[in-house]
Amino acid sequence: MKKLDFMILGAQKCGTSALTHFLEQHPDVAMARPKEAHAFDHEDYAGQWTDSSLDEYYGGYFSHLQSETTLGEATPIYLYLADVPAQLRQWQPKLKLIVILRDPVARAWSHYRMARASGLEHLPFWLALLVEPLRLWLNTAPLARHSALRENSYRSRGLYARQLERVFAHFPREQLLVVLSEHLEKNHDATLCRVFDFLGLAADASIEQDRVNQGMPALPPAAVAWLLRLSFVPDLWRLSKLTDIPFGTWLRQR
Repeated sequence: MKKLDFMILGAQKCGTSALTHFLEQHPDVAMARPKEAHAFDHEDYAGQWTDSSLDEYYGGYFSHLQSETTLGEATPIYLYLADVPAQLRQWQPKLKLIVILRDPVARAWSHYRMARASGLEHLPFWLALLVEPLRLWLNTAPLARHSALRENSYRSRGLYARQLERVFAHFPREQLLVVLSEHLEKNHDATLCRVFDFLGLAADASIEQDRVNQGMPALPPAAVAWLLRLSFVPDLWRLSKLTDIPFGTWLRQR
């Protein structure tokens, strides 16, 4: 099997499942099954697998491949892990990267609610945010299943500028497309046309606009949301400089 053409790097809880669902409806696209291959964050990887090992690993996720010409996968944690951009560049320099972003406060709350529902979080949201840096610092096995890095990184995963800067250190900007989750929802066709154009795909494919993984409340209690939003201001300012996308609406949320 040939190397992948593109990856949806993240961010978690920002609509990667929806974007994957829409992309796999395109007749020329084959997405990994199941959705998240987790090659570069595999506990046994650690940057040591050979190219042929990675190719073989990914081959197991494309047993359904037929005549599709463009191959992709979506593992949201890739954006968050500092070492992954360099590893991706070494494996596939021509890889195209898609990042979908969401209001970081809403993203953090959705992440927290998922951890609570899974029994992986027992603290109230405000306290989980306060102890997050300590949890991450004490995390001696970050890639282990249900590690603090995977499950309790509520605020740090929303520091998008820091993560994109690491990607741009290894990939030219023309190989990365940033999409906003609200644009995918409210301007579905136009946003998918941007994605298809970026991937070199025909834009006239018929894609159903159904909803994927909808459900949890969008924002936490007002006081916690306000303080958390304030903490994101410097990163959002840097993000707007990196992407030329205005993020003022996120700052004006409750």
